[in-house]
Amino acid sequence: MTDALFRLPASLVVPVLCLGLAGCGSSSSSTGEPGALQKFGNVVMFQSTTPPAAQPLPKEEEDEQLVCPQVIIAEGGAAIRAQAGQDSAGLRHQISILNVARECTPTGDGGFRLKVGVEGRVLLGPAGGAGSYSATLTTLVTRGTTQVARRTARVGGTVPSGQGGTDFSHVEDGIMVPPGRSDVEIFVGLGTGSAAPARSRRR
Repeated sequence: MTDALFRLPASLVVPVLCLGLAGCGSSSSSTGEPGALQKFGNVVMFQSTTPPAAQPLPKEEEDEQLVCPQVIIAEGGAAIRAQAGQDSAGLRHQISILNVARECTPTGDGGFRLKVGVEGRVLLGPAGGAGSYSATLTTLVTRGTTQVARRTARVGGTVPSGQGGTDFSHVEDGIMVPPGRSDVEIFVGLGTGSAAPARSRRR
């Protein structure tokens, strides 16, 4: 019998083994316990007489549902100028926002932590010279009609003698945005009060 069994095709080995096992014809016994055939299948598949517990389906990542709001450069807040006269020859310097960025990190309760970055440049005009130049940068975050955060910082830089300008960067971190249904908007602008809600330029 043993020699004949090893000469059988592989597809018939399990049925032949089954003939020698009591209760092998059903998947479970009358007591609800797994039958011999089912146990044998578990051993083949899971190296155990019982299958492992079913694993829960992975939850959808919260950050996949979060759409990080765009940064809006407030109307009139993209640049400020210092003039010595009315024409372009009287321009002393100009401070401009060149690029903006943002990063949103979910907090697990429907809200998120916000980081806003601004890159800009100080540019000397025909009437300008070496020195330090700065301006007030305002970052305003709203949800609907509610003001979530308003922060101000001095930005700018020092222009050495013989150079026409210098770059600057600034990051506002740790802005906690609570959960809510209204849209969140982010405004940045140079100058006092320049971050008032305006939707003219989005980045």
